[in-house]
Amino acid sequence: MEDYLQLKDISLSYQTKEGEVLALKNVNFSVKKNEFVSIVGPSGCGKTTILSLISGLIKPTTGEVLLDGEHISKDMSIGYMFQRDNLFPWRTIYKNVTIGLELKHKKKDKESIQHVDDLLKKYGLYEFKNHYPSQLSGGMRQRAALIRTLCLKPKILLLDEPFSALDYQTKLSVCDDVHSIIKREHQTAILVTHDISEAISVSDRIIVLSKRPATVKCVQKIELDENISPLKRRESPLFPKYFDLIYRELSNEK
Repeated sequence: MEDYLQLKDISLSYQTKEGEVLALKNVNFSVKKNEFVSIVGPSGCGKTTILSLISGLIKPTTGEVLLDGEHISKDMSIGYMFQRDNLFPWRTIYKNVTIGLELKHKKKDKESIQHVDDLLKKYGLYEFKNHYPSQLSGGMRQRAALIRTLCLKPKILLLDEPFSALDYQTKLSVCDDVHSIIKREHQTAILVTHDISEAISVSDRIIVLSKRPATVKCVQKIELDENISPLKRRESPLFPKYFDLIYRELSNEK
């Protein structure tokens, strides 16, 4: 399978009062279509910065980012999920989900609206479409946030620690939900997380970064059953072995 996303020799510097800071140094990795990849690394190493580069929000100092053979740009349809669901409390779930279509002037497009209805029905939110965010659980809100992103049919989905604001039990449940939706929709996804267990439970591969200036230390392929949920994957006898491998790589960076 060909590489869908490519980061080639990416370096990034920025200016501070103290002078120039090198944040990323010769970062190289690729992601295949429909693959779920996680990025882990020491705190402050530049994980979220990499997502900003992939989304086209910032440009590298050197190197290039290619998506489906084209240089990345802000005009590409790229989905982004943040730590919080960012649903507007004064809008219904339906109006929250369709806000992207409004901004792109597709609110009256029949095909787009049908896609919204299909997603809401498929993932159990259609009967709650006229509710407000405060009337939904944290898990349902995060599901709505994901559907809002998928409505725009993004070429790639970027997840910036989307479960970190949830309590542990809810986090496990929502992680299962989000992973299931991403896989069923055949979505290419990149997750940034500080949680090693979370990364192992959802990923096809994990990219381990060094401390700043970040480089790719290693890429760990996760060979766990793709047909079971992230929660079930945690029960695999291979799970602690992967955890130890990645933990040791990160511990060497302290």
